[in-house]
Amino acid sequence: MDQNSTYNPLPGIETYAPNMNPTLKSSNATFELPFYQTKESLMDVDTYRAFLKNCETQFRHSVFYTKYKGFLYGLGYDHCQVHGYLTSEMTKIEMHHAILTLFDLCLLITEHILNTVGYVTTFDVIEALKEEHSHNNIPIIMLSETPHDVYHENNSFYLHPDMCIGKWKVLLEKYKMGMTQDIAFKLLYYCKKSLEIGTTDDAGLLDLRDKVKSWSEMMR
Repeated sequence: MDQNSTYNPLPGIETYAPNMNPTLKSSNATFELPFYQTKESLMDVDTYRAFLKNCETQFRHSVFYTKYKGFLYGLGYDHCQVHGYLTSEMTKIEMHHAILTLFDLCLLITEHILNTVGYVTTFDVIEALKEEHSHNNIPIIMLSETPHDVYHENNSFYLHPDMCIGKWKVLLEKYKMGMTQDIAFKLLYYCKKSLEIGTTDDAGLLDLRDKVKSWSEMMR
Protein backbone atom coordinates (compact mmCIF):
# COMPACT_ATOMS: atom_id res chain seq x y z
CA MET A 1 0.00 0.00 0.00
CA ASP A 2 1.23 3.48 -0.80
CA GLN A 3 2.50 4.98 2.46
CA ASN A 4 1.29 8.44 1.35
CA SER A 5 -2.31 7.35 0.67
CA THR A 6 -5.06 8.06 3.20
CA TYR A 7 -6.91 5.01 4.48
CA ASN A 8 -10.69 5.33 4.23
CA PRO A 9 -12.46 2.66 6.36
CA LEU A 10 -15.72 3.46 4.54
CA PRO A 11 -14.86 3.73 0.85
CA GLY A 12 -17.41 5.63 -1.17
CA ILE A 13 -18.82 7.39 1.89
CA GLU A 14 -18.01 11.01 2.68
CA THR A 15 -18.77 13.14 5.70
CA TYR A 16 -19.56 16.83 5.84
CA ALA A 17 -21.38 19.17 8.21
CA PRO A 18 -23.89 21.53 6.60
CA ASN A 19 -25.28 23.92 9.26
CA MET A 20 -23.17 22.15 11.90
CA ASN A 21 -25.06 18.88 11.28
CA PRO A 22 -22.65 15.93 10.72
CA THR A 23 -23.90 14.11 7.63
CA LEU A 24 -22.93 10.99 5.67
CA LYS A 25 -23.31 10.95 1.89
CA SER A 26 -22.30 8.70 -0.98
CA SER A 27 -22.37 8.93 -4.74
CA ASN A 28 -23.86 5.42 -4.64
CA ALA A 29 -26.89 6.48 -2.54
CA THR A 30 -29.92 8.60 -3.39
CA PHE A 31 -30.14 10.03 0.14
CA GLU A 32 -27.93 11.52 2.86
CA LEU A 33 -27.84 10.50 6.52
CA PRO A 34 -27.73 13.46 8.95
CA PHE A 35 -26.98 13.09 12.66
CA TYR A 36 -29.62 15.62 13.71
CA GLN A 37 -33.18 15.23 12.42
CA THR A 38 -35.30 18.25 11.54
CA LYS A 39 -38.88 18.74 10.38
CA GLU A 40 -37.52 18.79 6.84
CA SER A 41 -35.57 15.51 7.15
CA LEU A 42 -38.58 13.85 8.81
CA MET A 43 -41.09 15.12 6.29
CA ASP A 44 -41.46 11.69 4.70
CA VAL A 45 -43.97 9.61 6.72
CA ASP A 46 -42.04 6.34 6.37
CA THR A 47 -38.77 8.00 7.40
CA TYR A 48 -40.42 9.60 10.44
CA ARG A 49 -42.05 6.33 11.46
CA ALA A 50 -38.73 4.48 11.14
CA PHE A 51 -37.07 7.10 13.35
CA LEU A 52 -39.76 6.73 16.03
CA LYS A 53 -39.71 2.92 15.88
CA ASN A 54 -35.92 3.00 16.30
CA CYS A 55 -36.29 5.18 19.40
CA GLU A 56 -38.95 2.84 20.79
CA THR A 57 -36.96 -0.34 20.10
CA GLN A 58 -33.70 0.98 21.55
CA PHE A 59 -35.45 2.14 24.71
CA ARG A 60 -37.27 -1.19 25.16
CA HIS A 61 -33.98 -3.07 24.90
CA SER A 62 -32.03 -0.74 27.16
CA VAL A 63 -30.65 -1.74 30.56
CA PHE A 64 -32.65 1.14 32.05
CA TYR A 65 -35.95 -0.38 30.86
CA THR A 66 -35.25 -3.67 32.61
CA LYS A 67 -34.10 -1.93 35.79
CA TYR A 68 -37.14 0.36 35.87
CA LYS A 69 -39.46 -2.64 35.57
CA GLY A 70 -37.57 -4.24 38.47
CA PHE A 71 -37.93 -0.99 40.42
CA LEU A 72 -41.73 -1.14 40.01
CA TYR A 73 -41.71 -4.79 41.10
CA GLY A 74 -39.84 -3.71 44.23
CA LEU A 75 -42.57 -1.16 45.01
CA GLY A 76 -45.16 -3.92 44.95
CA TYR A 77 -46.33 -3.58 41.35
CA ASP A 78 -45.46 -7.21 40.66
CA HIS A 79 -48.98 -8.40 39.87
CA CYS A 80 -51.48 -8.04 37.03
CA GLN A 81 -53.86 -5.12 37.59
CA VAL A 82 -56.64 -6.89 35.66
CA HIS A 83 -56.20 -10.35 37.18
CA GLY A 84 -54.91 -9.38 40.61
CA TYR A 85 -54.20 -12.94 41.71
CA LEU A 86 -51.47 -13.31 39.05
CA THR A 87 -48.01 -12.31 40.25
CA SER A 88 -44.58 -12.19 38.62
CA GLU A 89 -43.76 -15.48 40.36
CA MET A 90 -46.66 -17.17 38.53
CA THR A 91 -46.47 -15.59 35.08
CA LYS A 92 -44.83 -12.85 33.05
CA ILE A 93 -46.00 -9.39 34.15
CA GLU A 94 -45.46 -6.75 31.50
CA MET A 95 -45.06 -3.00 31.85
CA HIS A 96 -47.88 -1.65 29.69
CA HIS A 97 -47.72 1.99 28.58
CA ALA A 98 -51.35 2.97 28.97
CA ILE A 99 -53.40 5.78 27.41
CA LEU A 100 -50.40 6.62 25.22
CA THR A 101 -48.28 3.79 23.83
CA LEU A 102 -44.50 3.98 23.93
CA PHE A 103 -44.60 4.87 20.23
CA ASP A 104 -47.01 7.74 21.05
CA LEU A 105 -44.62 8.94 23.75
CA CYS A 106 -41.73 8.93 21.27
CA LEU A 107 -43.87 11.01 18.90
CA LEU A 108 -44.94 13.44 21.64
CA ILE A 109 -41.34 14.00 22.79
CA THR A 110 -39.94 14.26 19.26
CA GLU A 111 -42.57 16.78 18.19
CA HIS A 112 -41.97 18.82 21.34
CA ILE A 113 -38.22 18.97 20.75
CA LEU A 114 -38.65 19.82 17.05
CA ASN A 115 -41.09 22.61 17.91
CA THR A 116 -38.93 24.07 20.69
CA VAL A 117 -35.32 23.30 19.69
CA GLY A 118 -35.62 22.70 15.95
CA TYR A 119 -33.63 19.46 15.71
CA VAL A 120 -33.56 16.10 17.49
CA THR A 121 -31.60 12.86 17.69
CA THR A 122 -32.48 9.33 18.78
CA PHE A 123 -30.33 9.92 21.86
CA ASP A 124 -32.41 12.97 22.85
CA VAL A 125 -35.66 11.01 22.71
CA ILE A 126 -34.28 8.02 24.63
CA GLU A 127 -32.77 10.25 27.33
CA ALA A 128 -36.11 12.06 27.70
CA LEU A 129 -37.89 8.71 28.06
CA LYS A 130 -35.42 7.65 30.74
CA GLU A 131 -35.85 10.94 32.59
CA GLU A 132 -39.66 10.85 32.56
CA HIS A 133 -39.76 7.20 33.65
CA SER A 134 -37.28 8.01 36.44
CA HIS A 135 -39.57 10.82 37.63
CA ASN A 136 -42.56 8.45 37.40
CA ASN A 137 -44.36 10.72 34.92
CA ILE A 138 -45.29 7.92 32.50
CA PRO A 139 -48.77 6.30 32.55
CA ILE A 140 -48.14 2.59 33.18
CA ILE A 141 -50.37 -0.36 34.04
CA MET A 142 -48.90 -3.74 34.97
CA LEU A 143 -50.54 -6.55 32.97
CA SER A 144 -50.15 -10.26 32.48
CA GLU A 145 -49.57 -11.41 28.93
CA THR A 146 -53.19 -12.19 27.94
CA PRO A 147 -54.85 -8.84 28.83
CA HIS A 148 -51.80 -7.07 27.42
CA ASP A 149 -52.27 -8.82 24.08
CA VAL A 150 -56.05 -8.24 24.14
CA TYR A 151 -55.51 -4.52 24.76
CA HIS A 152 -53.38 -4.15 21.62
CA GLU A 153 -55.68 -6.30 19.47
CA ASN A 154 -59.08 -5.00 20.64
CA ASN A 155 -59.77 -1.26 20.62
CA SER A 156 -62.84 -1.77 22.82
CA PHE A 157 -60.74 -3.14 25.71
CA TYR A 158 -60.61 -0.13 28.02
CA LEU A 159 -58.35 0.42 31.02
CA HIS A 160 -59.39 3.27 33.31
CA PRO A 161 -56.83 6.07 33.88
CA ASP A 162 -57.21 5.56 37.63
CA MET A 163 -55.34 2.27 37.17
CA CYS A 164 -52.26 4.09 35.89
CA ILE A 165 -49.03 4.36 37.79
CA GLY A 166 -47.32 7.69 37.12
CA LYS A 167 -48.01 11.42 37.06
CA TRP A 168 -49.02 11.45 33.39
CA LYS A 169 -50.76 14.84 33.58
CA VAL A 170 -47.39 16.35 34.55
CA LEU A 171 -45.89 14.71 31.45
CA LEU A 172 -48.52 16.27 29.17
CA GLU A 173 -47.99 19.72 30.67
CA LYS A 174 -44.24 19.42 30.13
CA TYR A 175 -44.49 18.22 26.51
CA LYS A 176 -47.56 20.18 25.42
CA MET A 177 -45.66 21.61 22.44
CA GLY A 178 -45.55 18.08 21.03
CA MET A 179 -49.31 17.59 21.01
CA THR A 180 -50.49 16.21 17.66
CA GLN A 181 -54.10 15.79 16.58
CA ASP A 182 -53.85 12.00 16.80
CA ILE A 183 -52.49 12.14 20.34
CA ALA A 184 -55.10 14.75 21.29
CA PHE A 185 -57.95 12.56 19.94
CA LYS A 186 -56.65 9.59 21.94
CA LEU A 187 -56.42 11.63 25.15
CA LEU A 188 -59.85 13.18 24.64
CA TYR A 189 -61.33 9.71 24.12
CA TYR A 190 -59.84 8.52 27.40
CA CYS A 191 -61.12 11.58 29.25
CA LYS A 192 -64.60 11.14 27.76
CA LYS A 193 -64.71 7.41 28.51
CA SER A 194 -63.47 7.91 32.05
CA LEU A 195 -66.04 10.60 32.80
CA GLU A 196 -68.79 8.38 31.38
CA ILE A 197 -67.78 5.48 33.62
CA GLY A 198 -67.45 7.84 36.55
CA THR A 199 -65.21 8.12 39.59
CA THR A 200 -65.58 9.73 43.00
CA ASP A 201 -64.52 13.00 41.34
CA ASP A 202 -63.33 14.02 37.88
CA ALA A 203 -59.66 13.70 39.01
CA GLY A 204 -58.82 16.82 37.00
CA LEU A 205 -59.91 15.20 33.72
CA LEU A 206 -62.31 18.02 32.78
CA ASP A 207 -59.51 20.55 33.12
CA LEU A 208 -57.10 18.26 31.25
CA ARG A 209 -59.64 17.78 28.45
CA ASP A 210 -59.85 21.55 27.89
CA LYS A 211 -56.05 21.89 27.97
CA VAL A 212 -55.54 19.08 25.43
CA LYS A 213 -58.00 20.76 23.04
CA SER A 214 -56.15 24.07 23.46
CA TRP A 215 -52.67 22.52 22.94
CA SER A 216 -53.85 20.63 19.87
CA GLU A 217 -55.33 23.77 18.27
CA MET A 218 -52.17 25.73 19.12
CA MET A 219 -49.97 23.24 17.21
CA ARG A 220 -52.01 23.24 13.99
